[in-house]
Amino acid sequence: MAVLRDWIEPGTTVISDCWTAYRDIETHNYTHKIVNHTIGFVYVHTVAHTNTIESTWRHVKAFLNPYNLMGHNIYHLAHYMFAAGCRSQNADHFTKFIGIVASMDWSATPTLHYSNVAK
Repeated sequence: MAVLRDWIEPGTTVISDCWTAYRDIETHNYTHKIVNHTIGFVYVHTVAHTNTIESTWRHVKAFLNPYNLMGHNIYHLAHYMFAAGCRSQNADHFTKFIGIVASMDWSATPTLHYSNVAK
């Protein structure tokens, strides 16, 4: 539940499989829809499914470095999300990145001195 509270807004609809760890989601201000994969991959009464996130997770795992799974994966995930966003917008990665950098307010960014960089 701590992960849900940290990353998912209250009131969000959460669709999951029948893993028992998910049983109390609704008591924490989330709507919970369940898909029982032993019956099928789409719950016919609500049309709830986990196919999209399962597919996305497969692509994310393929994007991650298999030799550094204990590394800083939050940065790799951010890179994946940036690249996926560029693909969906049919945007060039470099041009999009330069646009983001150009629009930043760099006055609020702390100055990095060479002496502060880990060697």
